[in-house]
Amino acid sequence: MKWHTFEDLTAKCYKTLDNGDVMNECWYSAFDTLLEIMEEERVKNPDFFGELADIDQKTENKYNVQGWVDDYFKKLSSLNDYDRIYKDGLRLIDAFQWQKQSSVQIRMRVVNAMERLGMYEAANRYSEEWVGQEPDDMNALFAALIFGKQKKGQSES
Repeated sequence: MKWHTFEDLTAKCYKTLDNGDVMNECWYSAFDTLLEIMEEERVKNPDFFGELADIDQKTENKYNVQGWVDDYFKKLSSLNDYDRIYKDGLRLIDAFQWQKQSSVQIRMRVVNAMERLGMYEAANRYSEEWVGQEPDDMNALFAALIFGKQKKGQSES
């Protein structure tokens, strides 16, 4: 039933986009519904949809979830909604295992949003943790270098 809700919401989001309207609640509701679906499916089977790509594979691309998630974050970026990018990016990272698939795009969006929100110390800590988790990821090293050196003198807002 929630898949139908997600499908209806995403269709509405794109209709709104085509009409040139500003972002509305359907984008937020669709994202929340997607995460609720993940939680409910995992109650039944903890290994279900371990990776974001698994959703499209197991649903035969019926909902194009990866494409929609990318569009969602692009829309948030175009509106400079850094608070939502930060919060929903972390929620998305926490929702999946990211072992077969890279989380680099979402992580970079989160770090960028933290910077835009003036959360320099938090961005530094987050980047350092990321390097600890993925020491060979050049993006993690880059983020840690930027926030570890250039932002040390600035304070949290």
